[in-house]
This record gives sequence, C-alpha cells and structure tokens, in this order.
Amino acid sequence: MKKILLILIILTFFGCNKKEKNLNSVKTKAKTELTVKSETIFWLDTISNDKFLKIYSKPENEWQNLTAEFGNKNKKYKINLKTEEYGMLGIPFTNQIEWITEKSFALINGCGTNCMYVLIFNTESEKPIVMPVEYYPEIDYADYITDNPNLYIAVDQNNDNSLNLIIIETDSQKMDKVNLPKDWNRGIGQIYSIIDKIEIKNSKIKIVQYQENGMKKELNKTLTLK
Repeated sequence: MKKILLILIILTFFGCNKKEKNLNSVKTKAKTELTVKSETIFWLDTISNDKFLKIYSKPENEWQNLTAEFGNKNKKYKINLKTEEYGMLGIPFTNQIEWITEKSFALINGCGTNCMYVLIFNTESEKPIVMPVEYYPEIDYADYITDNPNLYIAVDQNNDNSLNLIIIETDSQKMDKVNLPKDWNRGIGQIYSIIDKIEIKNSKIKIVQYQENGMKKELNKTLTLK
C-alpha cells in the first residue's frame, strides 16, 4: 500500500511539472504574437458578415504610410492610401466607420460640414471610391431619415444656379437626381441652409423647407436608381 502511494506521489509530481512547462510554452507563444502585432499600428481592423477592412501603418512613420487591406473570403485587395488620389480626405482621417452595407464599408472625413468626402471600400472592387458627401446614414447634425441605410446623398450645382441632390446607392453606385427649384435658394446658398428635412421611404423622397411665416415648401419624387 505504501509503495502504491509513493508511486502516485511521484507520478503527480511529474504530471504537475509537465503541466507547468506547457503553460510556460503557451505564455511564450502569446508574448511572441503580441510582439509581432506591436510592430504595426492598426488604425482600423473590422469584420462584418464575411467581409473585412484593415487600415494600418508602421510606427516609425505613423500615418504617413497608411495601407488598406479589404475583401471577403473570395477576394482580397491591398492599396496604399498615401497617394494623390486620396489626398482630399485629409489623411490621417477618423478611424470610425460611418456605415456598413452588404458589400461595403464607408468612412468620412474632410475639412468641415461643408467639405466632406466619403471613402467607400466595396469588397468586390479593387479600389475604393472617394467623392463628396452631404447626407449619409446615421448623420447626427442633419434631419435625414431613410428606411434604406444603403443610400447617401451628394450635392451638385446645376446651370440654373440652383442645387441638385444626387441620391446614391452605396454598393451598386446607382443614382438618381432631384433638382431643387431656384426659389428655394436662401442664406449663403449652402445645402444645410436651404433644406430642413429629407425623408426617403419606400423609394420615395420628400424634401422640406420651413418658411419664416410658418408655412413650408415640400418636394416629392419617386426615386429611380440607375
């Protein structure tokens, strides 16, 4: 009985010693992985419904060598964001994704509310799209409501010295245009001084301007994106 007890004690000792060595091995491996990751600054690293977007740089150059990797389980793209093509974004830009669709990630940056650009990474296109933007999903300083979180709105000036709203579908880049009447112009002519509310529901857009006398102007159109 004493011999059996002695054998059990010896086995337990070697078992604990082996377990301790295994734990040390795991810790070393984890530390090595952390060291490798620390050589890269990840400005953005996100996954959504089998698609991903990473924007990163090297510590020695901070944001001056931004690289983007994006794609899905079938395709992967890698581009340099420090080019003239994306210079209008004012990099380094926010690392907040403003909206996500079935195929795309959208980031916004610029020089203020009247100078904004959207950078759209579509995981089925090898290069992101960059263009001016005014209204977008979840915008927090304008009255923009929509039942289609895929839509954003740009503004263009037409030949009649009035403004056009360009409604754009994020993934397909299909669009429609709404011409604002010239008599809507007021203030300094910027879109947020002209329009008080935009609502898009069931493919119909309603644009509202409130008057000082309590009346309101309303423009309605059925959208045909193409």
